[in-house]
Amino acid sequence: MTVIRFPMRLPSRQRRSSRRGAALLLAIFVMTLVSTLAVATLDAEMMRYMALRNTREWDEARYLAEAGLNDAFAHLEDDISWRDGIPATEYPQGSGWTYRVSVADGSDATVELTSTGTVGNFTRTLHVTVKQGG
Repeated sequence: MTVIRFPMRLPSRQRRSSRRGAALLLAIFVMTLVSTLAVATLDAEMMRYMALRNTREWDEARYLAEAGLNDAFAHLEDDISWRDGIPATEYPQGSGWTYRVSVADGSDATVELTSTGTVGNFTRTLHVTVKQGG
């Protein structure tokens, strides 16, 4: 006697259940992928923002150093013998940004001005030699 075996078919309820499981796994995979991309994008934007802020503060420190030089030029125009310098001056008021200027006599009747601007963690220093002329 010959026995013929037919492959056993899963009841339709079990087949639907296995398809639901596959759909759930696919949904979890897609959500994980989307979440990873969102986090990576936010991280890149945060780094870009920080770089932009650092660049801005670096430039602002230079502008403050220039403001200190302009302040010193005004003092020298009023009194060419002025050598007091300018102590740490907050500009604008309440910002926490400062500039200071030191003044020294140079050679050949020149005046050496050194101005330092500070914004946040950034400090920029400018050095200028001024000679009185007509």
